[in-house]
Amino acid sequence: MSVHHVLWLTERSEYHQRRALEAAPETLDVTILRKPSSEVLQHHLMRAEVLVSERRGRIDDAFLQLAPSLKLIVRIGSLIDDIDLHALKVAGIRLVRQPDLGTIMVAEHCLMMILALLKKLNAAQSIAQNPLSTQRATQRTDENTFAYNWASMGGILGLYGQSVAILGMGEIGVELARRLRSFMPAKVLYYKRKRYPLWLEEELGITFASSIEEAVKETMVVVALLPYSQETDLIIGARHFALMPRGGIFVHAGSGATVDEKALANALNIGHLGGAALDTYEYEPLTITNPLIALAKDPVTNLILTPHIAGATLPREQTARVLVYQEILRFFHGQPLRQEVQLP
Repeated sequence: MSVHHVLWLTERSEYHQRRALEAAPETLDVTILRKPSSEVLQHHLMRAEVLVSERRGRIDDAFLQLAPSLKLIVRIGSLIDDIDLHALKVAGIRLVRQPDLGTIMVAEHCLMMILALLKKLNAAQSIAQNPLSTQRATQRTDENTFAYNWASMGGILGLYGQSVAILGMGEIGVELARRLRSFMPAKVLYYKRKRYPLWLEEELGITFASSIEEAVKETMVVVALLPYSQETDLIIGARHFALMPRGGIFVHAGSGATVDEKALANALNIGHLGGAALDTYEYEPLTITNPLIALAKDPVTNLILTPHIAGATLPREQTARVLVYQEILRFFHGQPLRQEVQLP
């Protein structure tokens, strides 16, 4: 039985690396590296037949020269702007762009939470489910008889013409930006350590902000998608919420411990923020002592809490790691690749 050498470059944690290794077929010898030194990377590139790229980083002719056995590159996600397609074609290396369905699910969840906050869904549901809360007489409706906004709710908004900021512009942020375009916001700012090329910014309809403060200042909708590190621990706090306009909304689906939840609860309590929605938290599962719990029970607060489910509950065969391995096996079996990028 032939065993093929696969090098997997990632920025993800040991937990995710372990899951990827557990899913590997026995015919693939998989090595996963996170932020390797140049010496370690060169050592493993020497024998790699397949490169799985779950991280950004220039892949060009100089990089390919270090990988004499490389036959296939699999990029997880939608972005390939950092890959030199001409160099791949010259070297005879094929390229697969494997969508990450979990990433797409998180982007959809964020969009759902944005709309629910802007439309004040919690309060609207509470009113509709408690008809005795209004004293208006009820009538059978027709084209001239109806009771529009019978509870006289105010501040119901939409995404059209709003300013949006995405903090942490990786694959989830990119997928969210793609989905935001159809709503025609006034602008979509993004904060990221390294700026995307101008042509990609134009394609996605996004504008770079050099700091979190610049991104959130006077921005109506802020979405936090930051990864966790020592540098990002509780990085989003009171000063950032204060920079947002009164009535602004905050959505969080990044790493849990990047947001100061006490500061967020205070911004909601004093009425500065008009709403918030979270799917991840500093401590999980949530406990009754979390300051957001009591606030969420009052629909007027406009606070949505979901139990870390934004990535959906995809069946195993739809997870990115399984789909990546299936594509690699198709390559070695001489079968057509389902997600191949046609090189120019």
